[in-house]
Amino acid sequence: MKIDKLMYTKYLKEFKAGQTIFSEGDSGDEMYIIIQGSVEIRKSTTVSTTKTLIVLQKGDIFGEMSIIENKPRSATAITTMPTKLLCMNEDLFESVLKKNSDFAGKIIKMLAERLRKTNAIIKNIMSTNKQNQIHMGLYQYAEAHGTSTYKGYRVNIEQFVEWAADHLGIPPQETNSILDSLEKRKLIKVSALGKHEVIIHKR
Repeated sequence: MKIDKLMYTKYLKEFKAGQTIFSEGDSGDEMYIIIQGSVEIRKSTTVSTTKTLIVLQKGDIFGEMSIIENKPRSATAITTMPTKLLCMNEDLFESVLKKNSDFAGKIIKMLAERLRKTNAIIKNIMSTNKQNQIHMGLYQYAEAHGTSTYKGYRVNIEQFVEWAADHLGIPPQETNSILDSLEKRKLIKVSALGKHEVIIHKR
């Protein structure tokens, strides 16, 4: 899709890292194209926890279903870094669809791909128990946020528990219980620096 200078100037918005673009349940009259940065799409699993469904990057489109179906937002969108978005209302969206066949094709392809990925996520949730989710989540978190040592990754428990609530949809009390179980199975161990940290071996 080609973006002319007038459209770029008029409809571009900038967001800080960690800023909520919209929340699950909000009414919506805009869709978004990522010009720069990245956006996490999160779905509520309980009153206090969410699960990350997908992380979108430059060129990705999101929020389109509120325009197409005229229904409340089905998930929450949060930036993970400073991000620039092209914000399109319904009139602009329909105008671009009519004038730009490449954009229309991208929308159709994106919707099909989004459905495929959502089905895969649901299948994974249904087939993976929470202990495995926490164990795999620990590796994911450790590789991104842990401290690398010759023994493995050091991970701050409090920070991981908070991350698990936001990204895996597992409540803090349950995560702590599962971490205790993983320690007893010797899959992780308490750091020599104190019980606030655990060490997980590198894969």
